[in-house]
Amino acid sequence: MRQHIIEDMEQLTPEELPSFVQHLLRSFLPNGRVTIDLVADYMLLSKRSLQRLLAEEGTSFQSLLESTRKSMAQRYLKNSNISQTQLASLLGYSELSAFSRAFQRWFGQSPRAWKQAQSIATPQDPAH
Repeated sequence: MRQHIIEDMEQLTPEELPSFVQHLLRSFLPNGRVTIDLVADYMLLSKRSLQRLLAEEGTSFQSLLESTRKSMAQRYLKNSNISQTQLASLLGYSELSAFSRAFQRWFGQSPRAWKQAQSIATPQDPAH
């Protein structure tokens, strides 16, 4: 996979870098906590170089990590039945409480309340 990533990076335009980092984050998050050092090392960049390149595109590693976690949380809560504890781990949180606080900050409600609201908003077809 790393060789494939290196080949992809050689063809990256600066504007594509944030999307590429998010792609890596989606790949790495299920394996545990992800840091800028890990991503920069994987991309064969220094931490500072990655920070600078992202800043040139008007973003930061932390911002990309947050938005990636947010979109992954939405997708998993909407389309799967995994537990909140499993989801927290999948998103790189070591504690369920940290995930719950982040989710509350993002959406203004708990993961459970959000999931219930989603299932009311998009009812399933009744089985006949």
